[in-house]
Amino acid sequence: MNVTREKQTRLEHAMEWAVWHFGELAGVLGPLVLAVVFTPWFALLSALVAAGWAVHEIRDHREQTRLRAAAVERKQLPAWPATDTDAPVAGRDESREDAR
Repeated sequence: MNVTREKQTRLEHAMEWAVWHFGELAGVLGPLVLAVVFTPWFALLSALVAAGWAVHEIRDHREQTRLRAAAVERKQLPAWPATDTDAPVAGRDESREDAR
C-alpha cells in the first residue's frame, strides 16, 4: 500500500475523491446551477445524472465486494483437496495402473 495514502488528512482524501469524480460532480452541479439561474426544469436533469451516478456506484461497490469475497475464498482453498479417491487402497499401486 502507498505510504503517502496512509498519511493523508481527511481534507486531502476528500479532494482526491473530488478530482477523480469531477465528471460526475459537473454533471450534477452544472444542471443545478442552471436550475437556479434559468428554470427549475434543469433540476430534473441534475436528478437523473445523480440517480445514474448512484446506480453506478452501487453496482461498483457490489462488484468489488464480490471480487474480494472470491479472492478470500481462493486463498482459503487447500492445496490438495481431500477426496475419497485420494485414500490409498491396500494392495493397489495406482502409479503402475496409469502406465498401462
